Amino acid sequence: MPRPFPSLAANKKRPFTFLKSCLFSFVRSLRSILLTGGAGFIGSALARHLIHTEGLERLVVVDNLGSGGQRGNLIGPDQDPRFVFVEGDIHDPDLIPGLLRDHQITGLFNLAAHTNCGPSQSSTVDLAVANVLGTARVLDQCSAAGVPLLQCSTSKVYGTVPPPGRSVEINPLKPLAPDTACKASADLLCLAAAHDREQDVVITRCSDTYGPRQNARRMIPRWTQAAFLEQPLTIEGDGTQIRDWIHVDDHCRGMIAAFRRGHSGSVYLLGGQCERTDVGIARSILEILKKPSSLISLQEKTETDPSPTRRYAVDFSKAIAGLDWRPRERFRTSFPLVVNEIAGNLRGGTSD
Repeated sequence: MPRPFPSLAANKKRPFTFLKSCLFSFVRSLRSILLTGGAGFIGSALARHLIHTEGLERLVVVDNLGSGGQRGNLIGPDQDPRFVFVEGDIHDPDLIPGLLRDHQITGLFNLAAHTNCGPSQSSTVDLAVANVLGTARVLDQCSAAGVPLLQCSTSKVYGTVPPPGRSVEINPLKPLAPDTACKASADLLCLAAAHDREQDVVITRCSDTYGPRQNARRMIPRWTQAAFLEQPLTIEGDGTQIRDWIHVDDHCRGMIAAFRRGHSGSVYLLGGQCERTDVGIARSILEILKKPSSLISLQEKTETDPSPTRRYAVDFSKAIAGLDWRPRERFRTSFPLVVNEIAGNLRGGTSD
């Protein structure tokens, strides 16, 4: 027998919390926002979007300026009198509670995270401390202060999906790397808090993001630099891995929409509807910079029974329907702008 939809009478012991759970996030205020991990690639882009959001009175950015965060990424927003930067670590037990109180924070966007990129690999313990314990601490502090939390995650927690399928929010989590496993663990803590103690938490899981100010060790900046210097663009495997790419501005607009209108305890996938193979991305970079395709260097693995091609793709129809969000940026026009900007910065650096 199907379970009936819960009525207000059935929830008479907690009518307020029942009604609150039925509301959309239009009750959430962007008046005073705390942004953790705000000096990184996505965080600094989000700071730019938030500072131009109507009704914002205060934007507090926290970052420990570790491997992914750079103070220079915030040049521009930091000139606004509503902007406050705090160099600090979310593991400091007094930092976040003090900021929540002193600035009367109405919402927290948690982008503080550590991921593996490039040749350097962090230990599983370091990743767990940064991504799982860090999120747990922020989660508890937001709960104690009654502040809504937006948790920024990744669609890679679902693992790969064969064509023509796409990952959807209710798919089982199958992370394929320690850093994404830690993100999945952090997400589960957030969902548990939303259901167990009715904490106001929304999670966004986004596909691969590109845009300005991305860490130089990431794939697109790293390959752009190699092409600019006419060095080999090293690709692991046969280059057929497929990723869905989204511009960082679309990613940021999606997070803001999820914070404003998302259901508490819900997950929203964000994607760019732009699937490209790794070798296809490398070729695009070479074409934009007018470099020879011979610079592509495939580091194929010798396997007698090669595994199927990895493909990451998402279905973001829930975000379209529930958040009134969809990607705006076109890869064909925005990707060359990003590559040329990276190359332009490299020219400026070599001309000194």
